[in-house]
Amino acid sequence: MSRYLTSLSCLVLLTASNAGCAWMFKGSKQDVLFTGAPDGADVRVDGQYAGGMPTRTELSRGSAQNILVSKDGYKEQYVHLKRRPDVPWWFWDIITCVIPVTLCIPVVTDAISGAWYSLDDEVRVKLDPLPSAPAPARPAPIIPPLEYRPEPPASPQ
Repeated sequence: MSRYLTSLSCLVLLTASNAGCAWMFKGSKQDVLFTGAPDGADVRVDGQYAGGMPTRTELSRGSAQNILVSKDGYKEQYVHLKRRPDVPWWFWDIITCVIPVTLCIPVVTDAISGAWYSLDDEVRVKLDPLPSAPAPARPAPIIPPLEYRPEPPASPQ
């Protein structure tokens, strides 16, 4: 019976070591909160409506997304999220790559899934109002032309 438990334990350990650690613990997606002004501005991720500000949406850590924030009467703004490497996870995956049994699979899994990275938890966006249209020029008032009336000659007295 102990031989069976030992084999089963080794199989479970081997399976767990073949998955990326960061992927198993963090996943490949992260919730990001969009806040700012004006309230109710539309947040679109890769063209898909994600909600009106403030809103929380799940974004992929592994790839860049096109994020557009817009509202009528305001200039639309594209948002660039910074991906930061999680160095401890990189270090751990490389250490496990040294162990021959893992065959560097954790490195590949975490790199492909993007689990090695973190995004900002909150993104603040402030949209600028569109410049107001200049007021239409008022037409100059129409002044009727003056009539020339010569003065009558002065009468001799």
